[in-house]
This record gives sequence, C-alpha cells and structure tokens, in this order.
Amino acid sequence: MWVSFSIFVVYGTTFPFNFDIGWHGFHAAIHRVNWLAMGGRPGDPIISDLVQNVLLFLPFGFLGYFSLVYKSSTWKKLAIVSAGASLSAFVEILQLFSSTRFPSLSDVITNTTGTILGLLAAMALKRTVLGFKSQPTARRFLDAESAFPAFIFLVLTVAGCWQPFDFSLDVGVVWGHLKPLLREPIRFSNPDDDLITFIRFLLTTLFVCRMIAETGFRRPVLWGVAFTGSLAVALELSQVFVQSRSPEAQDALVAVLGAVGGGISFFFPGFHRRPRLWLLAGGLAILASVAARALFPYTFTPHFSGFNWILFLPQYERTTFAALGDFIESAMVFFPLGFLMGYFYPRIRPSALAGLLAGIMAMGVEMLQGFVPGRYADVTDVLGAMLGAIAGGLALTRGWPAFREYMARDDDSQV
Repeated sequence: MWVSFSIFVVYGTTFPFNFDIGWHGFHAAIHRVNWLAMGGRPGDPIISDLVQNVLLFLPFGFLGYFSLVYKSSTWKKLAIVSAGASLSAFVEILQLFSSTRFPSLSDVITNTTGTILGLLAAMALKRTVLGFKSQPTARRFLDAESAFPAFIFLVLTVAGCWQPFDFSLDVGVVWGHLKPLLREPIRFSNPDDDLITFIRFLLTTLFVCRMIAETGFRRPVLWGVAFTGSLAVALELSQVFVQSRSPEAQDALVAVLGAVGGGISFFFPGFHRRPRLWLLAGGLAILASVAARALFPYTFTPHFSGFNWILFLPQYERTTFAALGDFIESAMVFFPLGFLMGYFYPRIRPSALAGLLAGIMAMGVEMLQGFVPGRYADVTDVLGAMLGAIAGGLALTRGWPAFREYMARDDDSQV
C-alpha cells in the first residue's frame, strides 16, 4: 500500500505528462518555481492548497511507519520523513519539465509536514491500541469476535462522512455551511448517495451490536443503535469543517435509519445459516446504491458519450488531492462487498472473486452512465471499485486473523 500510494503521488502530480521542456530549457524553467515558503503571493498564501498538500502526504507517513517501524527506531522514523521530502522534491523537479505544472517550494514543505503528521498519527494509533490492550474493560471489547469488523466499519463510516477530507477552519467556510442549516434545518432533496450511507450505518451498527453482545452487556441493540445513531448526528454536524460537504437533516436521518436497520438486522435468524441470501442482498444493495448515485438525475439520451481509459482524467482539472478523495470514495463503496464475501465464504479466494464481481458491476453502471447527459464512463471508477472489493476481502481473510493474533500476544510497548 505504501509503494502503491507513492506511485499514485507521482502519477497524480505529473499528469497529464506534458513533458515538452528539455534539458536545454531546464534553467529557464527554474524561474517558474514559486520560492515562497507558504505559496501563493507575498502576504497572500492559498490556505486551501496548503491544507490539501499536507493531507495528501498523511497516508505516506502513516503507511511508512507501519511498513518499516516495528519497535522504536529514531533512524527509521527519520528515514520515512526524508523519503516523504525526497518524493515531494522529486515530483516538483519533474514538474519543471512540464508546461502545465508549476513547482513550488511550499509543496515540498507542506508535503513533508504531512509526512510527519501521518507518522505521528500512526505512532498515536499504536500507542492507543497498546494502551487499550492493557485495560481490562477495553480488552472485553477487543477480545470480542466482532471487534475487528466493528472497528473496520466504524473507520469506513467516519471516512465516508468526511471524504474528500478537505477540512477548513476558515470562519467563512464554517459559517457558509451553518447559515443554510440554521435558516432551513429541515430540508429534503433528491436522493443521491443516501443508500450508500444507509448501508454503511446498517453494517456498522450490526457489528457493533454483535460486539456488545459478545462482551456480555445487556441490551446490546439499544446501546449499539444509540452509539451509532449519536455518531451519525455528530459526524453530520462536523461537516461544517469540510469544504466540499455540508450538514443536512436528510443525511443525518438516513444515517440514523441505517443504524436502526442494523439493530433490527441483529435479530434476523440465520445470519450464518443463509449466507447466500445475505450476500445476495448485500451485493444488490451495493449495486443499487452505486447506480442511484451515478445515474442521478435518471435522464438518458440515445447517444453514448464515450469511455475514458485514462486514470484520474476527470479529476485533473481540480487537484491531485481531489483525485485521491474521489478514488477512495469509489473504493469504499465496494469495500463491504469483499468483506461480506470473505465473511460468508472465506475459503474460496473471496478477494479475487469480489474484485471480479465489483469490476463487472462497476463497468455496467459506468456504461449506463455514458447515456446520462453530461456524464461519461470512466475506468478510474471501475479500478477503484475492484481495489475496494479486493481490500474488503483481504481485510476479512488476512486482517481479521492478524488482529486476533496481535491481541493474543504481548507486544513490546515501544512506539
């Protein structure tokens, strides 16, 4: 994952590869570099670009820590930070040879900062997990059979509500989100990704309820629904700090209904006795949710607009960070498909089958999208769907056993 993310950074920051400046023009191209440490113009930095460049390299430091550092090692941590700075400097040098890219010193500084913050986040996560392992109350939850899927879907749910993670503390942005909410708190619009939200909160609540029940607590459904329902409202309100999102009562209501649906599903008999039925229901729900979002507003033309075979081309006119956010969203939608396939059929290579099935489903939706005015089919969404389903299968077949093994042994507490 660390290597794949590094390749994506190089791809996304040099696309569309207009390298039309040779070595003879290298010295002239250096004059295009913005040497301001904060970017933008003197006294007027572009805050949104700075924040996005920091967030873009957070995964680099996060994944690098878990890839290289097992026990406390200052040299390995410094090597990860140096690798992040070197990768950023490398792509900025490549941009010198492109007429459509503008290298900047601030990009290297903010990318390196993002690497450091990602590294610190990974250290904090490991320290938190080790702290939980040492607490008897926390171990009751961590030792539960459903602890891992509950944790995975909680992360998936939070990420889905904050995607594309373009946070802002700008007062204007926050007030711009709060003003329409205060003026019209109850406002309903046409459904877009409501079914996706419903499925996420249903599965999250289902596994949270199972985890609570396995720890021996009474009334697990009541506690599970109350927890995820409260989380749904809190996450929706927190979107005032996300530039491209806005809190809406409709989204919060759909999420709460999903939590209630998860609580009801807890009582369904035959969760393991009817795996085909559950898998079929989950697959059809995911397909319907993707189609509902991709084909909105459900008007079609007789002419096919074409198929884009170039990765991340639709997101190029925005930012590399936007491309990463959209790609992650496509993957997260199909993650439950691989997870459910691995949950019910762990011995039939669920990752490969889920990836193939997700590719077929996503390709069908993309082809239909080519007949929607203003839309066209895109290979990026198909690839994201396949990788998301594969990741879901691997999380179940490889991640879950590794999680149980990790909780069963006493690790060195060095971080």
